[in-house]
Amino acid sequence: MSAPASLGGRIARAVVLWLVLVLTLLLTATVARVTYGGGPEVERVGTASVRSCTEHGPVSLSGIGTVYTCTAQVRWSDGDTETREFPAGQLGPADMGTPVPVYLDIGEGRGEGPVVGRNGSARFAELELPAVLLFGFLALALGIGALYATYRVLRPERGDATRPGTRSKDRGDKDWKVSRTEVEAVPAPRIARRLRLLGVWCLLVVVLAPLSTVPRFDAERAERFTSPWPQVERALLVDPPPAAAVILGLVLAVLLFALAPVVRQDAAKVVKYGPAYVGRNLQGREPVEQRVAERMQAMAANRSTSRVLAVVPGLVLLGLAGWATMRAIEAAPEAAPLPVWLACLRDAVLLACLGVIVLSTTESRYQRLSRLLELHRDSNSTQAGTAAGRSAS
Repeated sequence: MSAPASLGGRIARAVVLWLVLVLTLLLTATVARVTYGGGPEVERVGTASVRSCTEHGPVSLSGIGTVYTCTAQVRWSDGDTETREFPAGQLGPADMGTPVPVYLDIGEGRGEGPVVGRNGSARFAELELPAVLLFGFLALALGIGALYATYRVLRPERGDATRPGTRSKDRGDKDWKVSRTEVEAVPAPRIARRLRLLGVWCLLVVVLAPLSTVPRFDAERAERFTSPWPQVERALLVDPPPAAAVILGLVLAVLLFALAPVVRQDAAKVVKYGPAYVGRNLQGREPVEQRVAERMQAMAANRSTSRVLAVVPGLVLLGLAGWATMRAIEAAPEAAPLPVWLACLRDAVLLACLGVIVLSTTESRYQRLSRLLELHRDSNSTQAGTAAGRSAS
């Protein structure tokens, strides 16, 4: 077990985490301001004449940068006029004396109130909520880390302290202990690498799902919005809501990254304890070594089937990636800009990456256990040889 950090080190860690948390919150507010806006299809459009503005910044609740909240006289396209206050970053003193195109989005069905803003490109229409969720998730993680670091400043952990909960564990759990050094000494099983890579893939979904909507809505908001690149939607195999993709991707990424160390620790227990650990739950009156050997023989008899079943999902995913690529090539115009091509190829990229992950980390349970048990036997042989050498000396 590593020695506990000094008081100065613990204080420095807590201070750094709190500073990073504050910076993340400011970035979250900045991203929310930059991506602010209603949907691409709005209820009303018109022009605004700025009357007065209030300055905020360079650091404020609206994030980083100098911005303004402005009051303006709005004339809608149907002839109605009213006075509206526009959120920070939408209008500014430079707009005084010039009619500015604006919009009103009621936001029905999205749980939002009326949204008013400058009527520029709607490219970020589907990006605001996913971006805020992503930065909010990061801020939550940093907040938990900062609170824990602060707690450790006040209540330092001793190097020889027993971890909470170990006294309440039953005897069976204590019999299978492995140290951190023993876990790190065991080569990571392919399933552990797969879990980590799948976590990275989920984060890739979190990034690509919202970004792929940008070209589709890169036009002015209107009462009847027409996408400048409808080919993107036709090229995609699936089109989930970006916010749902972000939430699900983040949750799955956390779970996958949390499972990977557990799997590696389990592998270390197999290497350390061998058949005694592998056969701990196998029923029978025979010695545990015999029960494990019989189980391994049964798995060996089905090796060919297991290999085929392990490879098929990866091949199917690569096939779907090829299909998605063909759809993108057929849908996207040749003269389309690079962002449009990337948006059309989103599903192809994600499916290809997922297929490569599955195929590159394919390993049957028989292969994994055989390799780990072989390491156990090698370790025991080495220890026996070392003990014999010491006795002879």
